[in-house]
Amino acid sequence: MNILAARKARSLSLALVLALGTMEVAVPLPAGEFSKSRMSVPVPELTGALWLNLPPGTRLTLAARKGKVTIVHFWTYGCINCRRNLPSYDRWQKRYAAKGALVIGIHTPETAAERNPPNVVKQVKDLGITYPVLVDSNRQNWTRWQQHVWPAIYLVDKQGQVRYGWEGELEYKGAGGEAKMSRLIEALLKE
Repeated sequence: MNILAARKARSLSLALVLALGTMEVAVPLPAGEFSKSRMSVPVPELTGALWLNLPPGTRLTLAARKGKVTIVHFWTYGCINCRRNLPSYDRWQKRYAAKGALVIGIHTPETAAERNPPNVVKQVKDLGITYPVLVDSNRQNWTRWQQHVWPAIYLVDKQGQVRYGWEGELEYKGAGGEAKMSRLIEALLKE
C-alpha cells in the first residue's frame, strides 16, 4: 500500500474512532517519523496461537506483561523497510532484557507467500531473530491495532498503555529513530 493510500485509510479509521470516542489516537505519520502524541492508549491484547521463539504451547499476553515495558513491532519478512529495522530490535532486546523489557514481533503478511507459517518460521530463523514473534497470518492483530503500514513500532509502558509509536524505518533519511526510541524505552523503564 502506498503512503498516500495508507494515510487516507488511517484518516478514515481515525475519524470513526474519534467520532465514537473509544480511544485517543495519534495522527498518521509520514514514513520514518516519531509520534509523541500516541500517549496513554490502552494496548490491544494480542491474539493468535502460533508463537515463534517460545517453548511449544506457550503464549504471551500483554496483560501478563503489566509492570514491565514491552516493545511491539509489526513487520513482514518481505518488506525491506522492516528488515532494515531488525538490527535495532535485536540491540534493544539485548540491551533491555535484563531490565525486564521485551521485544515482541508481530509478523503480519503482505503477500500470499508471507501468509504461509513455514515460510515465516524459516525467515525468522534465517534472519537470526531470537525474541518472540507472533504469526498473524489472518491479520487479527493488524486489525485490532488499526495498522496500515509496515513497519510500525509501539512502546507499551508498565501500566499497559501505548505511549509512543514510530511508523517506517527508524533511520529513514537520517531520522535517528533508534536513538530516539532508545531514550524513550529508558524513560519508561525508570517510571
